[in-house]
Amino acid sequence: GGGSGWDDDPVQRAGRVMLAFGLLLMVLENGIQPDRLLRSLPHVCTALAGLACVAPEPAVGLGILELALAWGVFVFTRPAGQAKTGWGLIRTGSVGTVLVLSGLLLPQGSVVSGLMMACGLVILTGLAPFGQFWRDENDSFLFLPFAGASILLAMRLRGHGGMAFEMALVAAGLVSVWLTACAGRSRDRQRLFRTFPSALALMAVGVEADVAALLFLCGWCLAGGNRSGRGWAINVLACFPPGAPFVGCLLLLSVMTDWSWSVAVLTVCGILAAVLRAVPDREAARLFWPEDTAGRVACSVLTVMGFLVPLAMMLGAF
Repeated sequence: GGGSGWDDDPVQRAGRVMLAFGLLLMVLENGIQPDRLLRSLPHVCTALAGLACVAPEPAVGLGILELALAWGVFVFTRPAGQAKTGWGLIRTGSVGTVLVLSGLLLPQGSVVSGLMMACGLVILTGLAPFGQFWRDENDSFLFLPFAGASILLAMRLRGHGGMAFEMALVAAGLVSVWLTACAGRSRDRQRLFRTFPSALALMAVGVEADVAALLFLCGWCLAGGNRSGRGWAINVLACFPPGAPFVGCLLLLSVMTDWSWSVAVLTVCGILAAVLRAVPDREAARLFWPEDTAGRVACSVLTVMGFLVPLAMMLGAF
């Protein structure tokens, strides 16, 4: 479908604000990078992600996202010995884009179309274990706006994908949540945990709980990326109250019980299992207030959103 009335959707507008806010925190946290191109990367990728979300057609948005990926690969692969990483990035991202575009070419609402588009989006969002194409600590410069825009695009593609698309997104999200819950306590587990809010956001898109998806996106943009190894950020990403992802969990589960009780029970168990194993160091759980400016801003915004969104919903803002 075209973009008629698309820009008036409050969830989409708020989502784009989240992506921009994530950029502000990245710049605050990382200070001045010595490399000029690396310094430009989050700005370029956030701008392209914002453009992708307002493109008149989802196919055009996907093309703009692919452009962001290409620029990120160019920046990352300039140092010697990085070509293999760049090839892995572009290959995975392109597979996701081609799958979604192929699904868009098939008849609307068909099972094959829905499944292909869902598989492509799961890869583009970088959902573990389907699309882990990030490697270094700087990858959040590219990956954070890219994954956020993919989730916002998923909401637009739902009309074309139909029931198969929604069910595939919920299934992939559930697998990812359980993988995070069952993973060991290694350093890899911290990387897996970064995609936990993305998995829940895709599940929320699947059950048409767009406000819940926005709250998970908010948690991902503000506490995700390279802040996910810190105590307060892990608490937020693990949906501890009163942050925005916690409210998102409540909204998601309230909608999911109407959708399917069995899936809702599996989701609750997966979230609880992941939360119980979220903090590898119990001492870190006490660090509720960050020491750095970026962390404090993020923590405050997430808490305020956790309180404001239920109030806004009662007043009929969404």
